[in-house]
Amino acid sequence: MNTLVLFYSLTGRTHYEAKRIAQECGGELYEVREQRRRSLLSAYLFGPRQARKRTYVYVEPIAVRMEEYDRIIILSPIWGGRPAPAFNTIVSELPAGREVEIVLTSDTGRVKDREGIVARTERMGVTVTDFRVIKTEDLKKRDRRRRRAK
Repeated sequence: MNTLVLFYSLTGRTHYEAKRIAQECGGELYEVREQRRRSLLSAYLFGPRQARKRTYVYVEPIAVRMEEYDRIIILSPIWGGRPAPAFNTIVSELPAGREVEIVLTSDTGRVKDREGIVARTERMGVTVTDFRVIKTEDLKKRDRRRRRAK
């Protein structure tokens, strides 16, 4: 099964997890970037409101043919309890008939409207096979333990 790991990351934590998942499943890794680079200040001030409103943002053209993959794994950080706005744009460009896994990253591990996120994604004609939230704080602790063990 061909797997594509699509991710959006502002601080690098989601990138780290996407890289790990791509290595585990042997999938191709692809980073989605916003056309207008967002500063951390802008992300903290305006990002949560945009995420709550399920705003779409302009992203750089996705230069990978998603139709060629059977399974697509989407990773995004959680802002204000919902996926970052780039997630909405990624979902809107999904080809129909694919299996999709949603992986969200957050320091708190909390997400609002889990069922709504899955329902909006499935409206694009895809099947959501997995939905999980990864606490990035746990990733930091795991890495510290690995470094100490070396």
